[in-house]
Amino acid sequence: MTGGLRDNTEFWRVLASAAEVAGLLWEKGWAERNAGNLSFDVTDLVPAADVSTAASGATQLPRSVPELGGRRILVTAAGSRMREIARDPDRFCGVLQCSSDGSRHHVAWAGRGAGAFVPTSELPSHLSIHAALRRRRSPHRAIIHAHPTELLALSHDRRVQGEAQLNRLLWAMHPEAVVVVPGGIGVVPYILPGTMEQGLAAGAAMERHDVALWEKHGAVAASATFAEAFDLLDTLNKAARLLLLCRAAGYEPEGLTDAQLDELRRA
Repeated sequence: MTGGLRDNTEFWRVLASAAEVAGLLWEKGWAERNAGNLSFDVTDLVPAADVSTAASGATQLPRSVPELGGRRILVTAAGSRMREIARDPDRFCGVLQCSSDGSRHHVAWAGRGAGAFVPTSELPSHLSIHAALRRRRSPHRAIIHAHPTELLALSHDRRVQGEAQLNRLLWAMHPEAVVVVPGGIGVVPYILPGTMEQGLAAGAAMERHDVALWEKHGAVAASATFAEAFDLLDTLNKAARLLLLCRAAGYEPEGLTDAQLDELRRA
């Protein structure tokens, strides 16, 4: 497949976008050490690999993902740092191809990293979310997982009870939150990171939302491009930051009223 990708302009454009957003996540402080990961459904951009030549190296998935049968997913490597991806995306990214029944995957393109390509430990979440997007018939192909500081801090606040209250708080703090994320943010209770259980919970949340907050862990966003997915996280985190700044200053913010929120939605 490597030769076929060499002149694939659209594929390299996606990779360049991954590098740009990886740099933003690092600069924001949302991807400490090797935190955070990215993926993109590149099925429409990357031709299928010859499965017969890769069957011996196939990896069994803990749970089949039939929605992704035969699809190709660009994903960041295990242990990779966002600052490294920003500098050298084709060294720290690879493409996985799922088997026709979605029970296995093999490395269709290993980038130019040294040694065998190993995908992020949170691959179950990425695959589950991509599957949810397929079930939704969503055009979204890009997924970002990061640790937006203020959103993560809010997930530790026991006064915030459930999705409805969290979304009301975020929407009230910043008109852009209503405009950019009108469907709100889903909430995933804390589950051990990297497990299939977390992946299934993340996928379930993304059946209804484009953004989900993983309690005491981080957040994930899906959109058509990496830049647009980043914008979702950036907007919601700004709202969370405004809320926490007001509280740190010693007062509870008034926020937008219900009437003002309704006016925004109508507009």
